[in-house]
Amino acid sequence: MADTLQTLTKIIAEKLDISPDKITAASTMEDLGLDSLDTFDVIFRAEDAFNIKVTNYQADLKTLQDVVDLIDQLIKEQHPA
Repeated sequence: MADTLQTLTKIIAEKLDISPDKITAASTMEDLGLDSLDTFDVIFRAEDAFNIKVTNYQADLKTLQDVVDLIDQLIKEQHPA
C-alpha cells in the first residue's frame, strides 16, 4: 500500500533526520543506517500509526518493502474490512 510506504518513510526520515527522498521501498535497513534497535523502534511507531500489534517481526525484514508487506498483512488480519 502506498499509504503504508509513505507513513513508514515519514517515520524513518524523522527518526534519522534525513530527507524522505533518500528512502525507497528497496532501501535496506542497513542502507538507511538502522540497527536492530532502530528497526524495533520503527516497528513500535508503526504499531501506533496503524493501530496494529506486531508480535513476531523478525522474519527477515531486510528492506523497507519487507516492512510494508508485513504491516499490510497485519492490517488485513487485525482489521478485517
